[in-house]
This record gives sequence, structure tokens and C-alpha cells, in this order.
Amino acid sequence: MSHCDLCCFANANPPKTWGAHTTSRVAYMAVYKQCITDQSTIRVSAGYPHYSDGSVHGGIDTVHTNHQSYAPMAGTVETAHTWQGGTTGNDSWGNYIVVKMSDNSYWLAAHFVSQIHSVGETITRGQYIGEQGQTGNASGIHTHWEYWIGGYGTAYRTDPSAILGIPNEVGTWDVEWDATNPPTPPEPPTPPGPSPTIKRKLPIWMMCKPPYRF
Repeated sequence: MSHCDLCCFANANPPKTWGAHTTSRVAYMAVYKQCITDQSTIRVSAGYPHYSDGSVHGGIDTVHTNHQSYAPMAGTVETAHTWQGGTTGNDSWGNYIVVKMSDNSYWLAAHFVSQIHSVGETITRGQYIGEQGQTGNASGIHTHWEYWIGGYGTAYRTDPSAILGIPNEVGTWDVEWDATNPPTPPEPPTPPGPSPTIKRKLPIWMMCKPPYRF
């Protein structure tokens, strides 16, 4: 096959890089604009709506090089669950948040190391939302993302890649930051303050003026 034939073959069979079961006959480099990681690559470890073994998976799992996660879209925290140590029910997501967007759709981010949010909190696009962890029913450190359209809850799941800005396909992808604001770094831990001064009361006999001696 000549060089020209190869070019024609590539143009006639453009690669598909979107969807959980995509295939590509010609590899090419693409950089995806997103704001869930401030790193140059992101790894998708599980896609929607199935794991690689065919079992049901309700979202997209991502692993970030520095394990820091940022908000894909702005909204208000509707749920902020603190992990109780379990692996079933709501605890299966570990420490997680559900954020309601202006169009009344929702996104969920789960398995954080700790819970740093509260209900009613305003989230901006690209805001730091937590350190990736393994809380709940998780086999490794990652963030589990879900996107709900039409109502609150897992019955309204849809492909989260629409708001994440990355392919719904297992693999490692080149990415770049795409938000009007730069990525906000996590808040540093508050240093411990000085030890409180303990005031002790003197015994009454020490407070009295000692008698004179002649």
C-alpha cells in the first residue's frame, strides 16, 4: 500500500474516541479540555454503563496523578455524605457529594478521603472538591462520577463524559485545563495554635502578707 493509499485509508476510517465501547483503526493524539484534574493526563479506570467484564457500572471512574479532584460544573451541594465505615447503601460511595446544577440536573463525586463539604455550599467550576480515596465500596484510589438528568437519584443516570469533558473509555488521556478560573489548590491544614495558658489560683495562705520578724 502506497503512502497515498494509507492517507486515504486513514481519512476514510476516522478514529472514534467517544463512548464506552469505542474502537479505533488509526491512532492519533488528542488533548481533552476539562477541569476535574490539573494534571496533563488522566486515567479512566472504568466507563459507563458497564465495567470491562460486562457488569453494570453507574458512572465513570478516574484516577489523577496527584489524587486531587476538581468540580466539573458549578452548582449547590445537595448531599454531603460522611462515610460511616460501611460498603453498602449510601456508604458504598464513601465520602461523597451530590451537586445540583442550574438546569436541575445533578453530578455526584465519590470515594473521597474525607468529607470537606456541607449541604447548601456553592461550588464553582474548577473548584477543588477533595482528595481521591478508597472509602466505601472501592477497590482502589479513584473518583467515581455520575451525572443525573431529569431527577435526583440513580434512576436518572446518564453518561458523565458530557460534563467531565473526557472520553467514556478505559485508558490514559492527555488533558488540559479548561475553566475561566485557575485550579484552586486545596486548603492547607490549620496549624495548631499555642497551648492555652493555665491560670492557677494561689493558696490563700500564700496571698497573705507574711508577719514581720523581730
